Amino acid sequence: MIPADADELVTTQDIAEKYQANEATVTYWTTLPGFPEGWPAGPGRTLVREAAEVDAWLKENLPVHWAKGQDSDNPFCLPAGGPKDLVTLSDICAWEGKALGRTEPVPEGTLRSYMSKKPPKMPGPDRVPGDGKTPEVTERMWFRETAYAFVNRPRRMRRQTKAEEPPAGEQTPAAGSALPSRSATARTGHLDAHAIATTYGVSGQTARGWIRAAGFPKADELGYSAAEVDEWMRENRQRTWAKAQRRAELSGHAWAGSSATDEDAAVSRELAEPTASAEPAAEAQGEQAHLTAEMIGPRYGVSEYTGLQWTNVKEKREGGKVVRQAFPAPRRTQPRMYDPREVDAWVEKHRPHVWAAFKGTGPALVHELPEGDPRDLLDIDDFAEVLGMATRGEALVRETVHAYHSRGQIPFADRTAGDGKKPRVFQDHWYRETVYRFVLSRRGPGRFGPRS
Repeated sequence: MIPADADELVTTQDIAEKYQANEATVTYWTTLPGFPEGWPAGPGRTLVREAAEVDAWLKENLPVHWAKGQDSDNPFCLPAGGPKDLVTLSDICAWEGKALGRTEPVPEGTLRSYMSKKPPKMPGPDRVPGDGKTPEVTERMWFRETAYAFVNRPRRMRRQTKAEEPPAGEQTPAAGSALPSRSATARTGHLDAHAIATTYGVSGQTARGWIRAAGFPKADELGYSAAEVDEWMRENRQRTWAKAQRRAELSGHAWAGSSATDEDAAVSRELAEPTASAEPAAEAQGEQAHLTAEMIGPRYGVSEYTGLQWTNVKEKREGGKVVRQAFPAPRRTQPRMYDPREVDAWVEKHRPHVWAAFKGTGPALVHELPEGDPRDLLDIDDFAEVLGMATRGEALVRETVHAYHSRGQIPFADRTAGDGKKPRVFQDHWYRETVYRFVLSRRGPGRFGPRS
């Protein structure tokens, strides 16, 4: 029933258009905790929601997407002031964190890396020490208008942690395997044409063709019964039904209203993956029976990209001795599926710092850090050797640490060429204490906090 006090009502398409997202993304939002409930309305029984509730939820949970839907030059309510006011990098870090919905400022190293990119993602300072302008400044500073233009820039977000990361202990669904409409299905027990297409992984045109087919369940005032549609799919589109069942199984989603028997489920698994092997022990303990390649990184608190890189690690030998073990082979393909126990063993041995953070046991190192004066200067090669030996038992290549530095994934150099300090240096150098503090505090790539 439509609430009597309803104001503006919006469909999935309306939300996608206002907040500059595609419909698949909006459908995914509807599965997240607290997203406003919808109800069927209109001749097509399309799900609608309160526009104000959707806007409030996005502001709280996905501020970057929320800002795209605001007709304002200052959607994040940044402090008022003159356009030529001078602000510091730390000010911009705080505003950038606010725009991303974070309670803490963005690390300064992140914004420094933005300035070093080609082309730069962040404009350089408007004022620098010794530039001869007034008032004199003792550090790099930006005009307020420059800073606000950067913070309010159009953004392309890969992921936002506040709303999109699952609670601790839950497994992240494999990319492309989530079935967003199932949450709505579980709430209403009914589907519209768009939800049918999303549920079974087909185009809208294909779903509409099914609806016109003889024998397809008839819609009532709420839409199409999920259980009846599932039964029709199982009998008339068995392979498509089996693939959808398989995706639901992999992503951990229940099949709302499914009438499938145990025998049917066995048939679906055989059709979708002939080489599937059961893991009753893991399932009995409530563990994930298998991991897709995309699940590996988020499982251990690192990025999906990092997990995918691990799967490409090959065995390395020196003098007939294995010095680096290959990543475990997948148990099945299309999609690649890994045994979590094998992956756990590999991460524990070859990425001990990530494993320690995953298990909450504190920093763990393959090799102890060498002794030395905290104020010793280490160059990029020293950094690569210390970091690599401590975290994986072999030195990193120079290019890797250079890439980390340019992306702001390691601390900014303490000494740079031409900085006027003694002893004179001709390239980037770090104090030994800076390097060791980073190695002991990191939770994986890109997870260190701002320098103290």
